[in-house]
Amino acid sequence: MEEVLTVQEKDLIGELGNISMASAATALSGLLGRKVEITVPQVDILDLEEGGEVFPERHLLVKVVYEEGFQGDNILFVKEEDAKIIVNLMMGGDGKEGLPESLGELEASALGEAMNQMMGSASTAMSEFLSCKIAISPPIVVFEEVEELEKEWLQGQERYVVKVMCHLVVDGVIDSYMIQLMPLYFVREVTSILLPPVSEEKEPETIREVSQTKREIPREQPAKEKIEARPVEFAELKRQEELASQVSIELLLDVTLPLVVELGRVRLSVREILDLGPGSIVELDKLAGEPADLYVNDVLLARGEVVVIEENFGIRITEIVSPEERIRGLKEARG
Repeated sequence: MEEVLTVQEKDLIGELGNISMASAATALSGLLGRKVEITVPQVDILDLEEGGEVFPERHLLVKVVYEEGFQGDNILFVKEEDAKIIVNLMMGGDGKEGLPESLGELEASALGEAMNQMMGSASTAMSEFLSCKIAISPPIVVFEEVEELEKEWLQGQERYVVKVMCHLVVDGVIDSYMIQLMPLYFVREVTSILLPPVSEEKEPETIREVSQTKREIPREQPAKEKIEARPVEFAELKRQEELASQVSIELLLDVTLPLVVELGRVRLSVREILDLGPGSIVELDKLAGEPADLYVNDVLLARGEVVVIEENFGIRITEIVSPEERIRGLKEARG
């Protein structure tokens, strides 16, 4: 078991996990409006031939597929109770009361958006750390038949997989853990970027070259003055972990998002569209005087009335949609 991964490789995976999950915690904190911390306290090797349950408690499965930079997929286990709290917070709850009894399509869509934001931020941090472009597909959240899919994924792996346990803390409501499983070949591919293997053939050649050089030195050549060599002492480098609460939201204020005001919609056949011409009238699905919809990044955010400002159109916001409607809009946008 000790020969599967070296201590140095385990430490590197742990450090990479801390950096990427700190970024994921920042993204989740913005969605939940709570301080979030995700740390990676332990990296282990899981022997699949020994059997046993990977995650004994009721849980969800999140599958992350890497499309660029690395090839392969990882799976993440999240406790079902923790998932319910996360969904409740996303819908404006306090994380304590009114938790959903079960997870349906609406809750799965909300959790999928949270995982998309988290793992997207984690892959960006991982990309910066490794100095290579990394892209993932939107994470797939599975809350039904988890055991079957988990078994299918494990059967497609080698004997050993890398198990990373993450400590998850959401201020006041969650003090739990998650588990991430990574294929062994995936981990070795990641660590090889920062820990390139040393060729075993170079050392004997170097020794032979040095020996040959020594034989070619004339005997009458005076010996060089002996120089004392001692190890170099470097100052200890301490990594400063930045908590999610210390990251200012001002970093996101300059990010541009598309904003669209929609007066109405209509569905036409191809024949009807081809018959359109100058002077044609298209009847929309809204009555005159009804509020227009305001979309941000294809998600319904507010409603308002159309106004005229000098020679330009504008919209006066009269209503901000509820968290439930926003989650429903996320589901429709992702679908």
